[in-house]
Amino acid sequence: MDEREYAYDVGLSFAGEQRDYVEGVADALRSRGIRVFLDTYEKAALWGKNLYEHLSDVYQNRCRYCILFVSADYADKVWTNHERKSAQARAISEKSEYILPAIFDDTKVDGLLETISYIDLRETTQDELVELILEKVGAPVRRNYLPPVPDRLFELLGIEDDADAQEAAHSQAWSFLQALRRMTPDERQAVLCLFRFGCDVDLPENVHINADLLRRHTGKSVATLERLLGDVQSLGFTCSVRKATDRDHCVSGTILGESYMFDLTWVDLRGIHEYPEMIVAHAMVEGATENYCEEHGGEFLDRLDFSQLARVTATAETPEVETSPASS
Repeated sequence: MDEREYAYDVGLSFAGEQRDYVEGVADALRSRGIRVFLDTYEKAALWGKNLYEHLSDVYQNRCRYCILFVSADYADKVWTNHERKSAQARAISEKSEYILPAIFDDTKVDGLLETISYIDLRETTQDELVELILEKVGAPVRRNYLPPVPDRLFELLGIEDDADAQEAAHSQAWSFLQALRRMTPDERQAVLCLFRFGCDVDLPENVHINADLLRRHTGKSVATLERLLGDVQSLGFTCSVRKATDRDHCVSGTILGESYMFDLTWVDLRGIHEYPEMIVAHAMVEGATENYCEEHGGEFLDRLDFSQLARVTATAETPEVETSPASS
């Protein structure tokens, strides 16, 4: 099984004459949680790039599968042939079933062997093709994954009917994921445990947690946690340590000993603050682990798998059923 990390589950290579059809396929796949490379979805990311180099990288390295929508128009175009050659370079080097041909007609394409199994779109409906792609991609263990349409995140944020807020929140969610990816495993554990087990009463300013409680969750000393949380400042995180107050303890009487609190805040270093970043980050961690025990929720976070943030990719933990002696 291919355990590598890809930016996209499928890349779609097609001629402009078939754009309407392919965009329909792409939209259906995206609504089912599949990460699709389609230029329409990447306008901002593609703006200013050297497209010759970037598209070569996408079709050769960044997709798990590449679907070639073959037609007479496809065979005649410079850019589609560039995409095809990039995909073929990957397929040749790996000797893998990377290229998935889907044909509109009987056009022959250079380098595409006639012995390769294909899908004939004259005999296959668009809905059937979508289901075949879903079956091919399967349900891999996801890593560094944010659903294309995180509708459950939007529900947690209360913005189900606000398209502008959804766009802003999705942008912040992507930035938070990228910040987490750039951390060391120990840094990531400290930050995510603070979000997961900390107090959110002071959002959107910060989340905070008793330093000793964080020590117990992470298994790391307070001094180590101070170092780790201080080292992620370059990623937009600011952590401070303070002595706990009566408000933090929420108990009456004399408090035995001293305790300290970690306060953590995060800002999007891109300078884009359309939506409160801390609200989005906290909701992401909450949603990613919802309905799972601490251990299994932690496994999602270890992989940076935020598939729980969309209905189409969310799964439910199956509780263990205790068998009674009478029924065993």
